[in-house]
Amino acid sequence: MTILNKERKGWGDRVLKFYIFMAFVFLFLPIAIIIVFSLNSGRYPSFPLQDFTVKWYKELMLDSRLLGSVKNSLIVAATVSFISTVLGFMGAYALRSYKLKAENFFLGFMAAPLTVPTLLLGLALLIFLNSFLSLQNSLLSVIISHTVFCAPFALFIIRARLRNVRISMEEAAWDLGAGRWQTVKELILPLCAPGLIAAALLTFTLSFDEFIIAWFVSGFQPTLPVKIWTMMRGGIKPTINAIGAIVFIFSMSILLIGEYFLGKKTNG
Repeated sequence: MTILNKERKGWGDRVLKFYIFMAFVFLFLPIAIIIVFSLNSGRYPSFPLQDFTVKWYKELMLDSRLLGSVKNSLIVAATVSFISTVLGFMGAYALRSYKLKAENFFLGFMAAPLTVPTLLLGLALLIFLNSFLSLQNSLLSVIISHTVFCAPFALFIIRARLRNVRISMEEAAWDLGAGRWQTVKELILPLCAPGLIAAALLTFTLSFDEFIIAWFVSGFQPTLPVKIWTMMRGGIKPTINAIGAIVFIFSMSILLIGEYFLGKKTNG
C-alpha cells in the first residue's frame, strides 16, 4: 500500500511539474519570439531567420519622440510609485493603529478600482478630470489616474508586512518615552522597509506598463505604451520588437527585485 501511494505521488508530482512547465512555455514563448525577432535583420517577423543584428535597437536610440515617451513613462511611474507607497503606508498604519468597525468596508472600498474594468475606469477618470477638475489631458492627469489604480496594491502589500510586526514592540517604545512619530521613524519604517520597497517597485512597474488608462488621459504627452500603440497602427515594424524586448527585461527585473524584498522576513 505504501509503495502504491509513493507511485501515485510520483506520478502526481510529474504531472504538476509538466503543467507548470507548459504554463511557463505558454506565457513566455511569445515574448521569447519577440526578443528573437528583435535581433533578426529581416524587416518582417517570419521564419527562417536572417542575420543577427542590433540595428533595430540603434534606430530606437535615434527616435526622439520615442525617447520622449520613455521619459514621460519614467516620470509618471516614479511619481506614482512614491505617492502610492506613501498613501499605502499611511492607510495600512492607520488600520493597524485604529481598530475601525468598518475595516472590511474600507478595504473593499480601496479595492474597488481593481475590480472595475480598466476601460471603464479610464473613461470615468477622463470625464472626472476634464469635467470636474478642469484638467487638460497631460502627465498630471496620468499621474492622478495611475495613483488611483496603484495605491490599493501598495496598501495591501504594506498592510501584510505590518501585520508581521508585533504590536508589543511598538508599545515598548512608547513605554520608554518615544513619541508616535519617533516610533514610526525608528521602529516601524525600518521593520517594514522590505514591504515599502516591494510596494514601490510593484507600483512603478504597474504604472510604467499600463496602457488603457494612460491612453484615455495622456493627451499630447503619451507614455511609452501609448506611443507603442500609435506606432503599431501603421503596421508592425522591427523596432517594435526591440521596444518589447527592452520593456519586458526592464519590467521583469523590477518585479524580481520586488519579489526578493517581498519575500524577506521581518525581524520583528
